Amino acid sequence: MSDALLLVRSALAVALLAPLLSVVLIGIRVLLGRRAPSERLVTVLVHGGLLLSIAGGAVVLAGYLGVLGAPVQGDIEFGDWLRIRDFRIPAVLLVDRISITIALFAAVLTGLVARFSRTYLHKEPGFTRFFVLMGLFATGTQLVAFAGALELFFAGWELIGISSAFFIGFFHERDEPVRSSVRAFATYRFSDAGLLIATVTTFELLGSARFSAMAGAAALPATASTAIALLFLLSAMGKSAQLPFSGWLPRAMEGPTPSSALFYGAVSIHAGLFLLLRVWPVLEVSLIARTMAVFVGLCTAVYAAAVVRVHTDAKGALAHATLAQVGLILAEIGMGWTSLALAHLVCHAFLRLGQYLKAPNMIHDSHRLGHAHHGPGWLERTSPRLAARIYTASLHRLRLDDLIDRLLAPLLAAARLLDRIDRRLRQGLSVDAPSDQQGAA
Repeated sequence: MSDALLLVRSALAVALLAPLLSVVLIGIRVLLGRRAPSERLVTVLVHGGLLLSIAGGAVVLAGYLGVLGAPVQGDIEFGDWLRIRDFRIPAVLLVDRISITIALFAAVLTGLVARFSRTYLHKEPGFTRFFVLMGLFATGTQLVAFAGALELFFAGWELIGISSAFFIGFFHERDEPVRSSVRAFATYRFSDAGLLIATVTTFELLGSARFSAMAGAAALPATASTAIALLFLLSAMGKSAQLPFSGWLPRAMEGPTPSSALFYGAVSIHAGLFLLLRVWPVLEVSLIARTMAVFVGLCTAVYAAAVVRVHTDAKGALAHATLAQVGLILAEIGMGWTSLALAHLVCHAFLRLGQYLKAPNMIHDSHRLGHAHHGPGWLERTSPRLAARIYTASLHRLRLDDLIDRLLAPLLAAARLLDRIDRRLRQGLSVDAPSDQQGAA
């Protein structure tokens, strides 16, 4: 093993495990200490883990560029993550331009938000809980970025989803954040099911779930490759809040502003797009899936742009502005402009992060300086009635949430009915059991 490869392997381990180690150390301190850890200790541990993760990513970049010797690219093996007889899940990480780009920008943005949060959440009762979730999220993003197989990718995907749900319900003493957290988590479950089925199907058809094996999708029957591509697209649509799964995004603004900036302006909202970039060889051979991606992306962009014009909440307006750009990036991927989509993704993430973090100050300045009054736009002057109808529909977000609730109502009613039947059966068994024992006696 060459020195460059050994150094890159060590750097990959540091980039992945350093944030997780900081969380473990905080957990040990909480369990063993009589008092809650100080804010200084928590931030030192988490910031240290994030800085080590950034440094590890920088070393991986140097190895990829050949600065350390021979360029280190492709799959980096770490043995088996899980082995059951002949079935094995490899612990393999992938080093290429996409993985390094996503890993570095996610680590840098997480570090910036962590530094901002140190002041923003000072003396907040959930201060330690927030930074623990930040460390778990950082681990998930690094695992998603560097994963060389769908199984490892799914593990990081789940860490991002769980930490996202907990961030939305951060202020759990109120009912609305908890309901919004459950709604977002339910949507994540739907997209996770699509990714899990796609992973199993890919393994069965290609014999491997490694991303390096995705090139074999060209040899599959058109029906099989299209089915896998559509499952991946479904997963991305749920994670990136594309239509018709956009209802959870404005609800996600119930969380603290720093988590909203990191998740729904910078990193998490783009995770579905990164999945499509990673499985591009499968998407490339399916014209149906690519056409669907372009259609869904453009529809989402138009919908979000319309909602932004009438939204009265600052964070909600930023969320839909983010959604419009995410829809455009999805359309770019569907058109095959993957390099443009990657550059668009990174630049958009940095822009939105700054806007989210500046939102409280902008609201304060707006109230202090007053609002500028704008004249009627082109649509209002041309067709006032049509403009009123469009603005009304946009104000209610096309009532997509109501439509989804009506569609899911029969399933929820059936679930409640089955739950009642199960409880009554259990109660009946518990009542009959003592009488049977007495009769036997």
